[in-house]
Amino acid sequence: MKSVLVFCIGLFAGLGHVLMAQENAKPSPVITLVLPSNIASENAQISYFMYGPFGAYGGYVETQKGHVSYDIRASVEGKSAISAKIIAYLPGCEIEKLEIAIQGLSEARTLACRPLGQVPMHGRILSVPLAEIAGVAIEIRYMADWDHEFFGIADGMVTAVHVATVIPDENGRFDVELPDFFRQTDLGRGSFQLILRNQASHNIIAFLKPENAAQMFGELAVSTSYAPFVLFSADRSVATPVSTEPGATKEPQNK
Repeated sequence: MKSVLVFCIGLFAGLGHVLMAQENAKPSPVITLVLPSNIASENAQISYFMYGPFGAYGGYVETQKGHVSYDIRASVEGKSAISAKIIAYLPGCEIEKLEIAIQGLSEARTLACRPLGQVPMHGRILSVPLAEIAGVAIEIRYMADWDHEFFGIADGMVTAVHVATVIPDENGRFDVELPDFFRQTDLGRGSFQLILRNQASHNIIAFLKPENAAQMFGELAVSTSYAPFVLFSADRSVATPVSTEPGATKEPQNK
């Protein structure tokens, strides 16, 4: 009888701790980003940093088809964020920068699409044997070299936005329309990174470095125009056989 009594006391004590934990647990705030109706949800690219008693936490939205909005859970390990900063890119639109003070359990923002012009760029790859040109693709990313200042961080990976994929011809030549980020305030302090990949495996073959155009941190600087042909050399020293994706160093969060 004594053992049964001890068991019952322990059971009630355990239930008490569970109920107290449930009472003390606070629902997580949610930031909802509403997409323009003319934008395919899987093409949105959204990175963010949240700030609160946990410090700073960076992540990105893992996009999918068929969404009209995305939710970001604004908490870390049960601690609610008090503010957030967001970088959002929608193809054909200016990059949007948001600063949100989290004052309740729900914060909603509608992402705008301010049309962005394009700048033509004609390129040619040097120092790559023609036999290697077959079966390759060039992935082009905009490197937001200003993002650390915006997010208020000292180090870490630069936010990378995929803007195009282009196939070079048998002579290593290619044409592409690049977003005219130079027209946006501060976005001219970015660059375009060109990555030569194997189409089948997606492995990186080389990084393409401009030889006759302005550079920023070794990449093609954002400009209002480019030379009749921008010549690129292939830097294989930093190539990796592992496929990499933009934002892969951050923790994904989305509903």
